[in-house]
Amino acid sequence: MILGLSCLLNAQTLQETIDYSIAHNYQLQILEEERAIVEEQKSIEGLWDDPVLQMGINDLQSDKPFSRNIEAMQNQFVALSQTIPLSKKLEVASQIESEKINLIEEQKEALKVNIAFGIREAFIKANNAKHTLEILDAYIDFLNKPMELLIHLSAVQRDSVDKYIKTQLLQKSYQLQRQNALQSIEIAKEQIERIGNLKIDFFTDSVLEQNLHENSLDALVEKVLERNPQLGIANVLKEVASQGIDLAREKEQADLKVTGGYYQRFDRNDYVSFSVAYPLFVRGKQEKQRVQALRRANIQNLSYEKTKVELEQALKIALHELKALHKELAILEESRLKILKLIENAKSELSIGGSLIRYYELFSKKTENALASNKKNLAVLLIKNQIRQLLGEI
Repeated sequence: MILGLSCLLNAQTLQETIDYSIAHNYQLQILEEERAIVEEQKSIEGLWDDPVLQMGINDLQSDKPFSRNIEAMQNQFVALSQTIPLSKKLEVASQIESEKINLIEEQKEALKVNIAFGIREAFIKANNAKHTLEILDAYIDFLNKPMELLIHLSAVQRDSVDKYIKTQLLQKSYQLQRQNALQSIEIAKEQIERIGNLKIDFFTDSVLEQNLHENSLDALVEKVLERNPQLGIANVLKEVASQGIDLAREKEQADLKVTGGYYQRFDRNDYVSFSVAYPLFVRGKQEKQRVQALRRANIQNLSYEKTKVELEQALKIALHELKALHKELAILEESRLKILKLIENAKSELSIGGSLIRYYELFSKKTENALASNKKNLAVLLIKNQIRQLLGEI
């Protein structure tokens, strides 16, 4: 069944692949089940303890065990006990479970963001590898294509050009880059299958580029603090720990246990009893538990601040790297335009005895420039994908 669905998705867009992957992710399904469990636990936490029913017989005589009217202490009874909370600990415990539901929702969002990040990364690498193949194949086709000008060269010149072409075709670096590009596409397919639980034969579209480096740092930081699910998780954990302090404080108030019983006697009047039990907290256990809760809350506060700083630093580093890459791409673009100009000049000079080898060499430089630009573009898209992950985008 999964294979059938995969075949239907082979020609789908990037967003459709992300949507399918999210809809069929096992971990998200697990989190849904965990959410249902916590919702039940929330209602459980708000309930009183069940009453305790007690039945018994008092004062059995060893010599006459079946005689029940020898003395007044002999009776059989039924008693009922109920623990009554005198604090708001049940309400607080129920509120903590509500926060745990929020935690699961944040975990789901984080997982969705990571799924989208992984799918986009696979598409980015696959399309970049396809572009690498196009550059290499175009260059190889150019080298293999016979030129009319070759017939006008002398034997020595023709031999020299022929050797150059053969040398370029035998370049191991081009062969290796081509193999790596093909391998990158296969790895991207495997990544899609691992993340999205689906097979894909080819990639139909590319990841739309966003000019994130043109946004102000303050605006992006604000978006990260608002949307990043990892920070959302840290914030919920901080709230859970804060309510843990309230719960520990409420538990410093002991519960009251009330017991009522009906006692039956033979040949004597029946009677009822009533008792109240109240524990005495004299060991300081509850106070120590409150101190522990305070420390746990402090840990979560520190974790939140740590996560916040790490996200901000990750964003700043990514933006610096992005700006540096755009500068390098601008330099490569200037070089490309210069090479195209030189190619145009070299081609026009061929009819008046210009060097054909020089013409081929310039095409080699054009290919090297295109490959270098393609590699930089890959780095740019991967960093932008990381920034989108920091921004909590799906």
